[in-house]
Amino acid sequence: MSIDLFNQTLYEKPSTVKEYICTQKDLWIEEKTIFEKYEQHIKDKAILDVGCGGGRTAIALSELTSNYTGIDYSMEMVKACLKWHSSLNFIHGDASDMHMFDGESFDFIIFSFNGIDCMSHEKRIKTLKEIYRVLKSGGIFAFSSHNLDDRKIVTAFNKYDMKRPRAIARNLFNVMSYLKVRKYQIHTDTYEILSDPLAGFGHLTYYIRKQEQVKQLVNIGFKNIAILNRQAQFVDINSLDRDSEWLHYVCQKPTSNDRNEDSQQK
Repeated sequence: MSIDLFNQTLYEKPSTVKEYICTQKDLWIEEKTIFEKYEQHIKDKAILDVGCGGGRTAIALSELTSNYTGIDYSMEMVKACLKWHSSLNFIHGDASDMHMFDGESFDFIIFSFNGIDCMSHEKRIKTLKEIYRVLKSGGIFAFSSHNLDDRKIVTAFNKYDMKRPRAIARNLFNVMSYLKVRKYQIHTDTYEILSDPLAGFGHLTYYIRKQEQVKQLVNIGFKNIAILNRQAQFVDINSLDRDSEWLHYVCQKPTSNDRNEDSQQK
């Protein structure tokens, strides 16, 4: 089973959908900061909510625009969104192939809750290119991604507590879940795919350093890249951010004028 299929299967499970619907309701402070700072690109604009999950961000975004679309590759997540937010537009589809949308269809695109980290490296790059395609010139793309420089990356084997019976049982479950996914882990010089606490470490997550993430975005064509830490502070690309489990990135698709200026400078 591929990493992509492994993680997608997890998000189709009723227990996972229930967790997203019941426990994740409020915007993160980083998201609130982004929505406020980039309001001119969001308010009354065409918005695409990639990996909309249980609809956590849908409520806030739909209050800012009447032109909202949510997309998720989990049919069960889409069904849940349609049930609880029946007035909004939700589509079942894969972010790496959004053929249902024309190029330059959206002013603002968000991929929240580290959703892009559920993919293989190859699919991640394909997804970023697809987002670039459907984003309008001058449009804004925001997403979050796990930070490989985080000092507290959690694995299945660093949370042991063998003093309490419930903890022992939980740790045994974690180990069993980890053993199922460990062969899919990947370690490279630029990113890692590691066992993640979700589903008792039965989930795989992509971790990347901010410098490498910026390189990915620049190579695809994005510009004006801003980075926020977990305290919603805008940080420099060279800061270490050892206390941020993940970081938020905001970037812009160049306009035709930007591209003309770049070509003239070259």
